[in-house]
Amino acid sequence: MLALAAAAPLRVPRGEGAIEGGEEMANDPRLMRLAARLACVALVVSIMFPLGRMVFPYVAEELGTMQFSALEAVLSTTVGFGIYTAFFG
Repeated sequence: MLALAAAAPLRVPRGEGAIEGGEEMANDPRLMRLAARLACVALVVSIMFPLGRMVFPYVAEELGTMQFSALEAVLSTTVGFGIYTAFFG
């Protein structure tokens, strides 16, 4: 029953069930800022996660897990804010 419901597309005729203000929502500056911030987060995560996994074994003895996690969080946040400021002022 569930597979049948998922396979059949829901067709809504134009004009019925349409979201009012869809065009204005796509051009909303708040939504664009949020999308830009999410893109910066994705960029930082795609760099910091692999880099953290590579660096951790070398510094684990000196720093410990908790300090390394805190340092990684601070560095990620700083880089993220820097990228956002550099791209979007």
